Amino acid sequence: MLPVAATAAGPDLPQATNCSVRIFPGLGGPGSNAIASSSNGLVIGIADTAGGGSAPVLWRGGQPTQLTIPLDAVAPASVNAAGVVVGTGYDATNEVLVGWWWQDGQYHPLPVKPGDIAIPSAISDNGIVAGALVADEEHSDGPGADEDERPAVWPSVTAVARELTLPAGARGGHAFAIGPDGTAGGVALSDDATPVLWAPDGSAKALPTLSGKGGVVLGIDATGQALGQSAVADGTHAVTWAAPSAVTDVGAAAAGPKSSASSGIAGVTVGSGSSPSFRGERPQAVIWIGKSARILPPGSDAQFTGVSGSASSVSRQGANTVVIGYSAADNGLRRATEWSCK
Repeated sequence: MLPVAATAAGPDLPQATNCSVRIFPGLGGPGSNAIASSSNGLVIGIADTAGGGSAPVLWRGGQPTQLTIPLDAVAPASVNAAGVVVGTGYDATNEVLVGWWWQDGQYHPLPVKPGDIAIPSAISDNGIVAGALVADEEHSDGPGADEDERPAVWPSVTAVARELTLPAGARGGHAFAIGPDGTAGGVALSDDATPVLWAPDGSAKALPTLSGKGGVVLGIDATGQALGQSAVADGTHAVTWAAPSAVTDVGAAAAGPKSSASSGIAGVTVGSGSSPSFRGERPQAVIWIGKSARILPPGSDAQFTGVSGSASSVSRQGANTVVIGYSAADNGLRRATEWSCK
């Protein structure tokens, strides 16, 4: 377990001192962003190229490989331990958004029924994909989360999606997370956003929130605990759901009004938050051990000085807890970042 001392909520959220930070190399351009990592340390994201564009990238051991995806505006979303990457891109010829998967240098469209568009958000180590479906006539101009999305899972990357049941009164939704047993997590949309867990059979369970309204599940850890964010009076707080009937506010330990949990492993949650005492009130990458919070300091190198950041994924690599995300400079430039914590 990561040795972090208990921290009370307050104006002085401390910096983690037992974590080393490094900036990942990119693809020749100035910026990059690490979006997600697998349980065995593969990392996917976006990086600027020397030619002025951007491209999807897979980092293995911190070294980048550009993915060849024959689409525009390519956005990878998730990677599993087998190196299967899922994401979206825009087919300019047919003027349609396309959900895709990639492995070992090969690109494939994610299967859908005629008239549907796939928006994958997560893939588990056993190959189950969670995301959403939209009607192609509604989203030919690109992706966007709205009430027209229908939550769905793909039993494998070669199988057609299965729609998930929505809670009563919901008009749409999206599955953003997939657990090791096939449980999916996400949001149902009506007049408000309701956090939801879907059992492997597709049935829905609405989860409680801190204020009685507004929330979303963004991750499910290896123990089956769901995590994400819930609305509070002055913003959002990172939360966990260890049981479908109980919500725990872990974001109260981050001093800023907004925090969100994006990924977790047993006993550890990562995401974003803020602390007025740490480089202003900019968002920062945060690690929680239970309810104890620490800032993960942004990375810097000879050409880049990070002042803010966010954490998107966490995994256990041997004796270390490894977090990935991005550091951002004053001008907004992002660089893919890894924190390795003892």
